[in-house]
Amino acid sequence: MSVAYYIVLDNDEPGFDSFVNGKAIAHAIEELDTLCEQADLPRLESFMGQSAEDMADMLGEEIDLPEDDAAPPVWHTADAGIAYIEAVIYAIDNMQHGLQASDDVLEDLEEYRRVLEQAKEVDAKWYLALDM
Repeated sequence: MSVAYYIVLDNDEPGFDSFVNGKAIAHAIEELDTLCEQADLPRLESFMGQSAEDMADMLGEEIDLPEDDAAPPVWHTADAGIAYIEAVIYAIDNMQHGLQASDDVLEDLEEYRRVLEQAKEVDAKWYLALDM
């Protein structure tokens, strides 16, 4: 099964290609979580905005959630995303870590940064979503 983290923008037609691969990130998420903890950074999942309903649709099964758990997604500023991505890149480049495919992860992070820099230019907000 192929899994990837991708960026969702609040602008459906931003005027640029918002595609990111995100597969290396998905495959290294446990190691990235450990690195972020060591670097005192939030986990990547803290930027997730996908609804439980969307997750259930993707998984093809129902998820029982409390009624009040249908909150709208939390949108993040492009600046917040850029700062976070740059901090993670810095941590990968300067800290001891167990990332097996750090070059591939760095490539995904650079794609995220490229999209977020373009999102900033059009004042778009974003969140991460998971694709399976």
